[in-house]
Amino acid sequence: MSDLETKIVMTRGTGSADKEKITTKVTAPDVDTLSERVDEVRAEMEGWADDFRAIDPERRRQLSDGQSQLGGEA
Repeated sequence: MSDLETKIVMTRGTGSADKEKITTKVTAPDVDTLSERVDEVRAEMEGWADDFRAIDPERRRQLSDGQSQLGGEA
């Protein structure tokens, strides 16, 4: 049997300015091992999700007028 593979995608936020996405691929030679590995990744992702929730997109540095386009005229 070839390795089994599953993809886990976690997205934080709903708007374009506050959305981060992590994609994790888990592979294993059999279903039991895959299940164990997915459980381990899920536990790690819970911590990652907490970190993402702490990100405040409103605190990001805003560009002043005229700096929104590189190399363009203001």
